[in-house]
This record gives sequence, C-alpha cells and structure tokens, in this order.
Amino acid sequence: MPLKTLLTGLFLSVMCLVPPALSQSALNSRDELIALLGRLPEIAPIRNQLVAQGFQGEKLALAEAHSKRVMTDDLIAGYIADRLIALYDGRLSAASATEGLIAPLYESGITHLPVKELVYYHKVQRVLLDGMTPRDCGLLVKGQLRPARMEDVIGRAEARLSARTLKEFYRIQYKAMRLGVTRAPRQLSPAEAARIQTVIFEAVRKRVESASNAKALSNTLENFERARNATACEAAKVFAEAVLDITGRDQQKALLFLSAP
Repeated sequence: MPLKTLLTGLFLSVMCLVPPALSQSALNSRDELIALLGRLPEIAPIRNQLVAQGFQGEKLALAEAHSKRVMTDDLIAGYIADRLIALYDGRLSAASATEGLIAPLYESGITHLPVKELVYYHKVQRVLLDGMTPRDCGLLVKGQLRPARMEDVIGRAEARLSARTLKEFYRIQYKAMRLGVTRAPRQLSPAEAARIQTVIFEAVRKRVESASNAKALSNTLENFERARNATACEAAKVFAEAVLDITGRDQQKALLFLSAP
C-alpha cells in the first residue's frame, strides 16, 4: 500500500535514538534496559530534534510528553527491551533493525482500534502528506527516502498539525502501541480481503476518473515505483481519500486492509 511507509515512519522519531544508547551492561539486565529507555528522552537530544523540525510552544510540549509517555510505559518499554535483547543475541535479524523493533508493535495495535479512531488515524496521515513537498511526499510513498530523511520529513509535517489534532493523534498512537504489545494483528479472511480489495479498486477508479489528470494518475497507480515524485504523491492522496470515502459495513474492512502488515 502506498501509505505503508508513512505508517512505519511515524514512530521513527521516538525509536531511532534507542540503538545508539545501548551498552553491554544495559543488555545484561532487562530491568536496566527498561530503565534506560525511560531515561532516553532526557539522555538523547529529542527536544533539539523536535525544535529543528518546527515544533514550538504547546506542540513542542505535546511531542516531548508523548515521547516520555511512550518510553516510560512499562508495557511498551518491556516489549522494546525484549526486541532489543533479541536483536543483540542474534534472534532478531539485524537487517530488520529499526522496523523490526517497532513495526510489529504498532501494526498489530492499529488493527484493534475502534472504527472512529481508525478513521481519525488515517485522516491525519492523509493530512501529513499535505505538509510535505511534492518531491519528499513522492519519495516517501514510494519507499525511497532514507530513514533519517524520512524521520525529518514526517516530523516537519507533524509540526504543522494543530495542537488539538496532534494531541488526539498522539493519544491514538499510544493506545495502538499498548494494544500491539499483547494482541496479534487483526486480519481479514482471504475471501474478505479479496472482496474489499475490489471495493477499494472501484472507489479509487471513480476518484481517478473524475480527476483532471486522470490518465497520469491511472498510469502512476499501475507503475507506482517508477512514477514522477509529484504524481506519485498525488496518486497516494487520491488512494487514501478513496479508502476514507468508503462507508457502511465496508468501512472498517477497508481501513483494516489499509492497515494490514
């Protein structure tokens, strides 16, 4: 899905600073590692990073509080500690490093959100695309941004959200992360996945056909990774809007399909 990279990137600003803070002594004790994670917002230059991305005033306070809340939550920190220890011990592939530490956590939790929160979550992610340059947006949705650059691009887009939106978005993120610790991803049956994919395809087709640049959008969706960045960005927005337009009994299934690992 075009927005899957965005889902992954949203948590990098909180988690990407964990690996450099690790030490042999911390890995000798799960409790010590959990304590280290709890101190991370104070140890790592998270505030400086947030300010550089454009956070200030109430929004800076919200972002800092969100980082601290996540890293001092025993349930979440325990999960991350276990993953980090597994990575260090060789039980978790180093190739999966950052995403391997966090993706299972939120990818599972998101699928267990109530429909109202799931809709809000995806609406905010759609808005985040508007806070990026067409080039950055295109590279992001095509999965072609380096992790550090992706973190910065998403952070700057988040900083443009209103404080009210940011507060609710962080609340839902936190809830999803806690749900993801103890629950496997909620999945559609193969038959339901195939059916809802057809529903989504039809919704996207109708949106594309009504666009002034319908041919360019259609070509982009058929060959997404090789599309021009600006067109890829626009196509991702159309796709997201089409899914969010689906209502009734198919709404939750469409959003679950969009959220699936």
